[in-house]
Amino acid sequence: MIEFVTRRVVQGGIVLFLVSLLTFFMINLAPGGPSSLIDMQSTAAERQARLARFGLDRPVHERYVTWLAGALRGDLGTSINQGLPVSSLLRQRIVPTVVLAATSLLLAAAFGIVLGVIAALHRDRWPDHVVSTISTLGMSIPNFWLGIVVIIVFAVNLGWLPASGSASIGRGFDLGDRIRHLILPAGVLAFSLMPNVVRVTRAALLEMMASDFVRTARAKGLVERVVLVKHTVRNAMVPVVAMLGLVATVLFSGSVVIESVFGWAGIGRLAIEAANGRDYPVILGVTLLAGAIVVGINLAVDLLYAVVDPRIRHD
Repeated sequence: MIEFVTRRVVQGGIVLFLVSLLTFFMINLAPGGPSSLIDMQSTAAERQARLARFGLDRPVHERYVTWLAGALRGDLGTSINQGLPVSSLLRQRIVPTVVLAATSLLLAAAFGIVLGVIAALHRDRWPDHVVSTISTLGMSIPNFWLGIVVIIVFAVNLGWLPASGSASIGRGFDLGDRIRHLILPAGVLAFSLMPNVVRVTRAALLEMMASDFVRTARAKGLVERVVLVKHTVRNAMVPVVAMLGLVATVLFSGSVVIESVFGWAGIGRLAIEAANGRDYPVILGVTLLAGAIVVGINLAVDLLYAVVDPRIRHD
């Protein structure tokens, strides 16, 4: 197991290096890159000073080596627009994004697995058709449109929940207030992710229910509940865990839209602000952080396989 984790960590490090390399060179060499921040109407001395400030007076490969050396020490540069360290901005925004993503993933997993089990147990009957309809709606309705609709209904018309933000101003840390702010964005994001979990759970469960060992368990006279929980659902969880890992990696791209719609001060909104303001150090930092999150999730999913199915070993 230790050898497997070490190997995957090394592979993850190589992936992050390639991600940072490609992103850095694409940002600096593409039209509209950092060089576009230089105002050609200014004097030669002003242009030279601005070039030196952003390090644009040096070759791009030298700038990358300098940036990489700093990144290995935790220094991802300074935001052009805000003048703050990029690492500090990421630390401020990562917690709201993790809270939103984790809540959405838990909701998508819980409701997705339950609905998938219901659909499989009532195959081709009305509960299966209802679940199928819900899943189709979840896959078909765009996040931004559903987000606007729920804001209008639950925040504007009914006044039950706040329309934006992660907390009320001046309330301090109020858990109830934060949960109320979390319900709408997490619910919308989970609703769009849930259909994938439902589909995989239903298919895996139907496959397990038709397997020989489940028929043998029933022939031995085991109670149906025991057969379902111990033999069927547990063995169907391996593909479900794989799907949850894939869903978790998609969460951070989906949260960009949700955070913009609901005014959620997370990494996704920071990325939009950086892209609109051409804040290239922040864009590079967000990209590297997203890559690290994906690498970490993939490693966690591989380790969870052995927990869900003891037959799987990582040697």
